[in-house]
Order: sequence, then structure tokens, then C-alpha cells
Amino acid sequence: MFNSRLPLCAIASFLLVVCAAPLANGQGIAVTGVGPVNRSMGGAGTAAPLDAIGSLHWNPASISYLPQSEVSFGLEGLLSDIELSSSVGGTTNTTNGEAGVAVVPAVGWVDHLEGTPLTIGLGVYGIGGFRNNMPKDTSNPLLASGPLFADAEIMQIAPTMSVQLGERWSIGFAPTLSAARMQFDPLGPSAITPNSVSGYGNRVHWGGGIQGGIYYASDSCWRAGFTIKSPQWFETFRFFTKDGVLTFNLDYPMILSGGLAYYGWEQWVFAADVRYFDYSNTAGFKEMGWKSVFAGAIGTQYQLNSLWKLRAGYNFNQNPIAGQAVFTNISSPLIQTNNIAMGASCLLTNNVELNLAYVYLVDNKVTGPLPSPPFGANDTISNRISAHSIVVGMQVHY
Repeated sequence: MFNSRLPLCAIASFLLVVCAAPLANGQGIAVTGVGPVNRSMGGAGTAAPLDAIGSLHWNPASISYLPQSEVSFGLEGLLSDIELSSSVGGTTNTTNGEAGVAVVPAVGWVDHLEGTPLTIGLGVYGIGGFRNNMPKDTSNPLLASGPLFADAEIMQIAPTMSVQLGERWSIGFAPTLSAARMQFDPLGPSAITPNSVSGYGNRVHWGGGIQGGIYYASDSCWRAGFTIKSPQWFETFRFFTKDGVLTFNLDYPMILSGGLAYYGWEQWVFAADVRYFDYSNTAGFKEMGWKSVFAGAIGTQYQLNSLWKLRAGYNFNQNPIAGQAVFTNISSPLIQTNNIAMGASCLLTNNVELNLAYVYLVDNKVTGPLPSPPFGANDTISNRISAHSIVVGMQVHY
């Protein structure tokens, strides 16, 4: 039976997400996964529906194959370690940032409508963002005139419907509504403006798009999925500055995902995804010199006993920022390439499961030329980043 109280829980959780700040480093600006279960699988989830959050995000068609209706909650704390270096005139100086802990909430609700082939759901989660906070450093020419701060948050709401076509196939569809807030200090020089002005006080900007997916469950224990996420087309970003209103067009890229999963070994699930992020054809990112990239994710789940499940995952991303684009993106070092994840679930009651995950963003560094003039022909800029994430959450089945 349809339980009317559970949608109310999902709505209340949605309000929690709206009030919190969804920040994460990911595949460029996009997250590698959502929620503790999907994060512990390295983000692999297009063909392996293990919880409501990951299924809603990576393949709307896969929610038909969740074993039960459920509400899932997740909260991630992500701590980044960022360094900005300049090599000018043969002297290298490095400054450490202090980004602090970013909080990334996620909520998913899925309900199988009894007596019908329909499954509906609602996902609310952070899908991208970054934070950078560098102090003034007179020994580093890039920070000699003052500190550098950047903060971007992108949240998405995805009401979803999936239709099961017989025993093996399902198709899913979700309109998406996204909200983004961005602050930069200074705002330039950049693709937004050639002048160095503050970008504080920016409001939330709204955008939208659609996503669709298909899912296949064979009779030989193999599962397959494919998803198209359209760009999130945002309204023009407006920044109020002392020089007047500055505008900038920035959208969220189209994402294509394909996945395979194997359920043939008792107590095991194996999943692998491949993705394409179309940054080079996305407004804003192409002006900032971003390249389109591929990413891959693998993950496994093992049912240890009636109470515990163990998971591990790995995610590899191509770096969208290189060469001349390193200086253009001085405040947004979204250059991760490798993520290692592990996690576990513990059954607390017949219907409630506690989920935990840890993710390590492996140290990565990129170097590019500084503009000449005012710098010399051999002067360079380097960005380095690593991060640790702890994710906790719960699944409530009904």
C-alpha cells in the first residue's frame, strides 16, 4: 500500500537539503557519486540500483528494480587540501588554502505503486560545486595583492517516474530543477571580466533540464543501463559589483552514462560505469578552456552476513583543466583524477539500515603557463588538491 507519511518525510528532508550547502569536488564540477551507498561504490550505479539516492541520480529507469520502496538519507563531510604555487623568475612559492569542511546532503524517496508497473521517486542532492579559500601571501606573486576566495554550490531536484516493461526492461524519465550560487573574490581577471573586482553577494540562480534512462535485467544475472542527462540550462548569472552589473552564461554539462552489473555470485554485486562529460560544448566552461572528459567507475558489494554489507569502489576521471586553462581557473582547482572508496551497511532493524562510506581523493597537481606579460615566458602556475570525505546515512524500507 502507498504510505502517505513517507512522501511527507521526503518533503521535509528536501527542505533540509535546500537550507544546507551542497559542495563537493568531482568529475570537473560534477560529483562522482551521491549518498553513502553510491559513494562507497566509487559512483558506479547506472546498472546497479542499491539505494534510492544513487538510482535516482544515475539512472531513473533503475528505480523499478529496487527490491523495496524506501527513503534514503545521506550527509557527507568533505575536507579539501588545496595548494597554489607560482614559479616566477626561477623562484617557486607555495601557499596553502583553508577551505574547511564542506557539507553535502542527499535525499532519495522511491515508491513502487502496488498493482501497477509504475515506480515514482524524488531525489534532492548536491550535484556539483567547489570551495577555495587562499590567504594573502606577499611571497607568492599570485596572492601578493590580497586573498582569493571562491564558492560554488549546485543542487538538483529530480521528480522521477519509471515504467517496467515486462520482466526484463524498464524506462525512466525525470525533469530536473537545479539551483546554483557562486561567489568569487576577486571576480576577475577571468572569463567573466578582465577587471579585478569582488563578486560577493550573488543570489541563487535557477536552471533546468531532463534526464532519461533505460534498464535491462537479463535472466543470466547481468544487468545493463544507459542514461542521458541533458545540460542544465541556467538563467544568466548576474554579479553586482562596484563597477555595475556583470553577467555570465554558465550551464551544467550534458552527461552520458553506460553501465554493467553482475549479480551471478551469491552475496556479491559487481558494477562498472563509463561516463562522458561534455564541458567543451557547454556555455561558460568552453569560455574557461575546459575539455570534455571521460570517467570510469567500478564498485563491488559483498553481503557478509544477515546484518552487514561491505563495499569498495574506484573512480577515475580525466582532468578537464590543463595548459592555458590552469591560470584561467586559478580559483577553481577542479582537477581530481583518482578516487578510492570503501563503505559498509549495518541492518539496525528489519526495515532500517545504517550506511557509512569513506572516500579519498588522491593527490593531484596540474601546471600551466602564466600570462606573458606581466610574467616571463617561463613562469608557471600550479594547483594541487587532495580531499577526504566521510559519508553517513540511512535507508528506511517499507
